[in-house]
Amino acid sequence: MAADENGEKTEQATDARREDFRKKGNVAHTKELGSAIFLLAAAGGVYALGRFFFQNFFEIFQYSFGQQLVVTIREGNFTEALRFCGVKAMILMAPVLGIAGILGAASSILQIGFLQVEDAISPKFEKLNPVEGFKRVFSLRAVVEAIKSVLKMGAVGIVLYFLLRGEVGQIPYMLSFSMEEIIRYLGAIVVKLLGGVGSVMLIIALADYFYQRWDLEQKMMMTKQEVKEEHKQREGDPMIKSRIRRIQREMATKRMMSDIPGADVVITNPTHIAVVLKYTDNLPAPQLVAMGADHVAEKIKEIARENNIPIVENKPLARTIFKTLKIGQVIPRELFVAVAEVLSYVYRLRRKKR
Repeated sequence: MAADENGEKTEQATDARREDFRKKGNVAHTKELGSAIFLLAAAGGVYALGRFFFQNFFEIFQYSFGQQLVVTIREGNFTEALRFCGVKAMILMAPVLGIAGILGAASSILQIGFLQVEDAISPKFEKLNPVEGFKRVFSLRAVVEAIKSVLKMGAVGIVLYFLLRGEVGQIPYMLSFSMEEIIRYLGAIVVKLLGGVGSVMLIIALADYFYQRWDLEQKMMMTKQEVKEEHKQREGDPMIKSRIRRIQREMATKRMMSDIPGADVVITNPTHIAVVLKYTDNLPAPQLVAMGADHVAEKIKEIARENNIPIVENKPLARTIFKTLKIGQVIPRELFVAVAEVLSYVYRLRRKKR
């Protein structure tokens, strides 16, 4: 496994790294797939459109070896001959070129989808460096590509040999064939060759594609430090985020403490929990304006004493409000009776003091 200064690359690539590779055009892709699909489609097209190709080839043969070409040459009308050959060539090549273009695009989309390389138009002056070019030529990847080309050519040659070996004996018998039989025979040979070579190319393309994917996965591997750095860039520095959360808690606590002087009662645990309730005519039910545990609870009780707010001990009620409600919420229906008893007690104390 490749290593860098931070250690071995043992971690799988993250989604962000994969997307970064994709934006740079580094994707698993094999050119052989387009060639294989084209050859197989060409074989199918020649087989399906055999009558169409036969008719046009037969017309070209008749024109080339018939009396009409002799008359055209004698009259010096070479433009007519060129026009006829050009039209027939376009008619024969149009289906092939159309299929090639469509299947070439389809093979690329099938492998990598719609890919937009961001830095494709940006100049790369390192490519002009002869030293870097020499390294690319003699790199491991170049050696692998050369070996693949040799194997591909060898496999195609073997297939052609076995397909044509049995047809060599038919050559002497072709002397007695009619022109129509010769064209049909050659068409069958073409279909057989295209199909055989296309099948071998398809196998090579699939093997090459899976190799490309494996090689790309190895390149995208990350060290633990790289994963940490990427997480830090994506999520932010943990220390900064922790400081922001601490400041937010402090500001929320200050706002909460500023609401205590206007409250009606503080309900305690009595030592660990303190919840502060407020009730006005504008509220449908008593509202929780502050709460806290441990040292925050002590601070709440301290402010309550300074502002002459009654402190009532009710362990079950204090625990229930602390666990089930958030600051700003009103008391639910289930706690109406218990809270009403506390508030009635507080109001009686106020009347007595008056």
